[in-house]
Amino acid sequence: MGQLLNRILNLDNLREAWEEVAENRGMAGVDDVSIRRWRRTWEERLVNLARDVRANRYKPGKLRVRRIPKRVGNEYRTLRIPTVTDRVLQRAVLQVLYDSYEPLFLRCSFGYRPGKSLRNAVQYIIVQREAGFTWVLDADIDAFFDNVDQPLLLDLLAQQIGDAQLLLLIAGWLAQGRPKPDLARGIPQGSPLSPLLANVYLHPLDVGLTDGGWRPVRYADDFVAFATTQAEAEAAYRRTEALLADLRLRYEPTKTRISSFAAGFEFLGVLFEDDVYRYRWEDKLITVDDTTVDWLFGDYGPEY
Repeated sequence: MGQLLNRILNLDNLREAWEEVAENRGMAGVDDVSIRRWRRTWEERLVNLARDVRANRYKPGKLRVRRIPKRVGNEYRTLRIPTVTDRVLQRAVLQVLYDSYEPLFLRCSFGYRPGKSLRNAVQYIIVQREAGFTWVLDADIDAFFDNVDQPLLLDLLAQQIGDAQLLLLIAGWLAQGRPKPDLARGIPQGSPLSPLLANVYLHPLDVGLTDGGWRPVRYADDFVAFATTQAEAEAAYRRTEALLADLRLRYEPTKTRISSFAAGFEFLGVLFEDDVYRYRWEDKLITVDDTTVDWLFGDYGPEY
């Protein structure tokens, strides 16, 4: 058994994972075992879970499917929710893989990472404007979570993870999360490990844009890329299209455009226009003059 999986199955790590899952609550999986029921024998369950994984007896359960409305419009997001047992093990994997991937990820990636938030992403966007990157590729990936190529994702994971048994575990979870059983595509939204897998898959996009001189800002599968001129923003469009094709992805054309701070654009529900940004909070539209905020540079100073 590999070193990574041994760390994952350490009882202290499993206990921490269980506590996180319990705190997040959430519904039971397809086995109808709730958090409350799991809690009655949690110590025994953790010991048995570690033993089953080590003995290759562990099998991921099927996923409970739920559709929830998106923030805007009449569209829905499909969640595929694992059992509590699978959530605990995935959380245990996540806690260990943070150490492997956090030093690798770029600072332009803000989604579902320790110590990063939407506030940080807003801050970073303002810094780009102050640095003269006033044009923006406002991009949208067509059905990202459904279209991730699973063999390619596993290849990307294998570049950083040298534990074959751990890779098999992740492959099993991915297989359960396929939109169609015979189609090796998709990352199941609703699983604790999915945000990290999304960041692993889109890391080459961050690298490609940054190396090209553009300034991307990404939050999971939502991203924008900043440039100093309209021509450079159009070049970012073409480069991003090629990078997405390498990842077996493509734009959602009706939601992708070239814009600027002068014309205005929206990112994760925040509208940026000239020197202000706006967002809704408790049904109120809040407008912030970002030239007056004292955290303008903070951790993301002019060198970025």
